[in-house]
Amino acid sequence: MKLNTIAASLATAAALSLASTSASAVTVAGVTWDPDSPVDFVAQSAFLETVALNAGESITGFGIITQFNLLQPDTFCPSCELTFQFYDYQLANNLSGVVGETFNFTGGTLDVWVSERNFDAFNVATAIDGTLFLRFEGVDVDSDGFTLTGSITEPSTAGLAGEGSGFLSVVDGVAMSYFDTDGETGGADILYTSSFTPLNNPVVTGDVTYTHAATAEIRGNTVPEPSALALLGLGLIGLGAARRMKKAA
Repeated sequence: MKLNTIAASLATAAALSLASTSASAVTVAGVTWDPDSPVDFVAQSAFLETVALNAGESITGFGIITQFNLLQPDTFCPSCELTFQFYDYQLANNLSGVVGETFNFTGGTLDVWVSERNFDAFNVATAIDGTLFLRFEGVDVDSDGFTLTGSITEPSTAGLAGEGSGFLSVVDGVAMSYFDTDGETGGADILYTSSFTPLNNPVVTGDVTYTHAATAEIRGNTVPEPSALALLGLGLIGLGAARRMKKAA
């Protein structure tokens, strides 16, 4: 009897392990990725944005995610695209524009959308259609009141160039449960770093003039971790088998 019970437990554990391995890829709203990937989660993006020079002014921007865990769109989103818009970042200090000058922002929201492929870099409406994949809000991880910090790296006749970084926590979206890890500094979910340069010809769309082009890297982690779940399953089943053996003895 005991041998049959142990054999059944081991068989169940093996089945759970195999199932978790085969289920390592996750698909949400047409977007597929592997939470166990060594580069999970890393995304690259390109976008247009406004800038602010005076305290109290806000910035906004929109763009498209060009890589997800180093995969190209045809792989991670074969029949769709991931686009985004950020807004409500408010400048906390005046800027004079000298190289090395730092800037700080408060607030901030980032919406990521999944939709059919229709993105147009000259039309903000194409970046905010479809299904809300994720919504993030800026996080003040240092308790200094700021959610985005950075510095001016280069002045030019067309405008200022710079770089910045900030943390975000997920608050909504169909993929929220996979990104709500609290795994970054201060309990945030992701860290992003970006750099921006002035456009020679500003883009006007949605009654907003976008004066800068930018790129950003977003990194964090996603769940579930199938291998971890497999180990947990094995441990729980082994514990159950041990208890049954003890009772039978």
